[in-house]
Amino acid sequence: MPDPALTVPAAFRCAVCGGTEVARATERGDGVRVLFCAGCDMGVVEHRPATTAQFYTDDYYHRVEGGAHGYDDYEFTAEHALLWVKLLIEALAPGGGAILDIGCATGFLLRRLEGVWRRHGIETNQAAAAIAADSGVEIIGTDVLAPGFAAAHAGAFDIITSIATFEHVLDIKQAVAASMAMLAPTGVLILELPLISETRDNSNWYNGSYEHIFYPTVRGIEALFAGLPGVRFQGFETATAGFSSTYIGAATRDPARFATLAGLFAAMTAEDPTALSDDAARLNLAYAVVHDFRPTPARILRLPVLLERHFTPNLGRRLAQLWYEDAVRAAASDWNAAQARSVEAALEALKAGLPDRPTRKPHPLRRFFAWTGR
Repeated sequence: MPDPALTVPAAFRCAVCGGTEVARATERGDGVRVLFCAGCDMGVVEHRPATTAQFYTDDYYHRVEGGAHGYDDYEFTAEHALLWVKLLIEALAPGGGAILDIGCATGFLLRRLEGVWRRHGIETNQAAAAIAADSGVEIIGTDVLAPGFAAAHAGAFDIITSIATFEHVLDIKQAVAASMAMLAPTGVLILELPLISETRDNSNWYNGSYEHIFYPTVRGIEALFAGLPGVRFQGFETATAGFSSTYIGAATRDPARFATLAGLFAAMTAEDPTALSDDAARLNLAYAVVHDFRPTPARILRLPVLLERHFTPNLGRRLAQLWYEDAVRAAASDWNAAQARSVEAALEALKAGLPDRPTRKPHPLRRFFAWTGR
């Protein structure tokens, strides 16, 4: 239900469902309000800009310290953020095919794919696009919403990826519709979006990445794909350790591909990879350990099957960083536990040394111990 006390623009119209009422608003760290549609719960900045070009200057993929937009080190981030995408693509199309990466940056994902691929990219940042082109990626556009772009490439691609890009566009529904139009009949769209979670901390999305225009929720994403005729969609919320949630999903019009995706997502999110095939275990580990950093004893025991095939220095650096942070937390926890035990022992010793004079007024510490149940 809309909040009657909420002041919203009279011209508000949801890009996903067309609703005109706002259920709630949240203020970002830069003071910009994010409005959530009362009909479908998709979030969007209060005033959408006329263009997004100002966000994607040449330093976007290597931002200056303290910058509000972009990546500190894109290549390092891509190493651990995109490994699951690479493995999912190769599982869906082991022989290769035609692929389009929306927001391909320097072509990192495309150039890592194994198989015979016709590699295409959309990238608005000219410096990054030049690097991608030099690596063999055909840059076919700068904006998925460019007039006539989707029509010119209708049915052209077996796989389209949009990893952390749809939240940047001026019209998320039109961008998704354009992507589906460019897929072959058995094609698959793979996506990842920042998620405003109902259960987890969302502060990373509200206090950074100020170039984001849309703020998806689970309901908003489901409404987004429900409005596309004949499209089958599935996905899930991630629970990345120490970071706000994202949403991973995939869409296709083909029932057989949809069933294949369901099996791959089940393997990817399985809590115990022990019984999985080596390829399925690699997908599981790339997602659960490398992307989300949720290691379990069973996953750690299977980690060699991933590292023997996909180890790189940046991946090793990422795992070392995560395990270091984990070890620091564990050491702090052990220290706190040791301190608690020391305090407990000291209190017990103090209690044991108090005089026991039942006929006189109880010692103040005895009253304290009685009150605390000690």
